Amino acid sequence: MVSALMSFRIMRKQIVLLTVAVSLAASAAHGRRFVHPGIAESAEDIARARRMVAERREPWYGCFKALEKCWSANPNQKVPVYPTRLRPIDCNRTIGSAGRRAHDLALMYRLTDDERYAAKAAEFINASSHYEELDERGSGPLDYGKIYLLVEAAELLRFHKGWAKEDKVRFAKMLRDKFYPLLKDGDPSRFGNQGLFALRGALAIAVFIHDEKGYDRIWRYINARPLRADQEPFPSGPPIVPDWPETRDEFQITRQLRGRRDDIPNYGYAEQLRYYIYQNGQCQESSRDQAHAVVGLSQLVAIAELFWIQGDDLYGALDNRILLGLEWSFRYNEGDWRPSGYTDDEREATYDNGLFYRAKHRSGRWVSLKPNPSKMPFFGGPGAPRECAYAHYRHVKRLPPEKMKHLRAAILRENSSSGGFETWGFPPNWFYEWSGWGTLMKRR
Repeated sequence: MVSALMSFRIMRKQIVLLTVAVSLAASAAHGRRFVHPGIAESAEDIARARRMVAERREPWYGCFKALEKCWSANPNQKVPVYPTRLRPIDCNRTIGSAGRRAHDLALMYRLTDDERYAAKAAEFINASSHYEELDERGSGPLDYGKIYLLVEAAELLRFHKGWAKEDKVRFAKMLRDKFYPLLKDGDPSRFGNQGLFALRGALAIAVFIHDEKGYDRIWRYINARPLRADQEPFPSGPPIVPDWPETRDEFQITRQLRGRRDDIPNYGYAEQLRYYIYQNGQCQESSRDQAHAVVGLSQLVAIAELFWIQGDDLYGALDNRILLGLEWSFRYNEGDWRPSGYTDDEREATYDNGLFYRAKHRSGRWVSLKPNPSKMPFFGGPGAPRECAYAHYRHVKRLPPEKMKHLRAAILRENSSSGGFETWGFPPNWFYEWSGWGTLMKRR
C-alpha cells in the first residue's frame, strides 16, 4: 500500500516536471529560438565586462569594485523566509528585495566564476519560489511586475549545474501559473509606467519559460500591430469616462473611469509606444511629474534591450521614438528649456518647434495641460538604464552625438554623484526597479 502510494507520488511528480520542462524547451511553433542569457544582460555584455575587469579598465573596473562591495552582492548574507501569500504592498520587501540581491549575486558569479555567488543567488530564487496566492488590487500589475529582477537572476543561472533542475522547474511553474496571468495585459487603467512594469515582468517570464506566443503578443501590442489568431486579445475600449465630475490643477485634469466598451478589441492603452511617447518626444506622464515620466521611459529602454537581445528592434521603432522621448524629458529637466506654446493637435507639436501637446490619455482618466516640474530626488531613480540607451543609440545604431546630447548630460550628472559610474540605486526606493551597473555591463 505504502509502496504503491509512493510510486503514484513519484509518477505524478515526474509528470509535473515533464510538463513544465516542455515549456522551458525552445519554442518552435513560429520558428523563434530564444537567446540565453537574454533578458537584461547578453553573453556579449558579460564577455565585454569580464575583459574590462581583467584589464582593470576604467570606469568599468571601478563599477565592478562597487558591485563587489555592495551589500546586495554579499555571498554571506542570510536569506529570509518569505511568505506563501503575497500582497502588492509587500512586493518591495519580498520579490523586490530578493530580486535585487539575487540579480547582483548572479551577476558577480558570471563575472568571476566564484561559486559562492551562484549558490547564494540560487538560495534567494529558491526562497522566492513558493508563492501560492497573489492578492489582487489596483496596483497589482505594477507591484507584481517587480518579479523581473528575480527572473533576470534566474536567467543568468539558467545553465548552472549547481541550481537543481527541480528548483528551476518549480520557479518556472510559479512564474507561469501565478505571476504571468496578472502581468500579461499591462494596466490599461493607469499611467503608462505602471503597465510597463507589468509588461516588462511578463516579457522576462516569457523569455525564461520559452513562451513564444506570450513574447510575440507583447511585441505586437507595444508596437500597435495586429495580434495573431492564436493570441489572447488585450483589453478592449474605448474607456467610459464622463467629462464630469473632474478635478484639475495647473498641470492636468483628472476624471473618473466608469468602465470600458467592447467596440474595439486590443484598443491600445498607454503602454503602447505611440501613446507613451508622443511624436514630439513628450512623455505621457510629463504632466504628472518628472520622476514617473523618466521611470516609464526607462522601462521602455529595459524592454527594448530585452527585445534587441532576442533579435527584435523596439529601439528603432517610430523613428527612434524612445531616444526622442529621453531627449525631450532630459532637455526639460537638465536645462532651462520650456515649451514654446500649447496645442490640442498632436500633429502640430514637434520636438523642434517646442509645442506642448495637451493630450487626453488613452486610459481616459487624465488630460495633460502643461509639464509638471516636480522631479523628486533623483528623478527616474539611480540605476535607471541611461547608459544602456546611450550605448545602443551611439555605438550600435551609430547615431551622431548631437542626437543624444541631453541623454549624455543626464548620464554625466547622475554618474558624478556615485563615483563616475552607474550604480543600482539606494533603499528604500529604486533598488528593486533597475538592473543597474550599466557602466560595467553596457558601456562600449
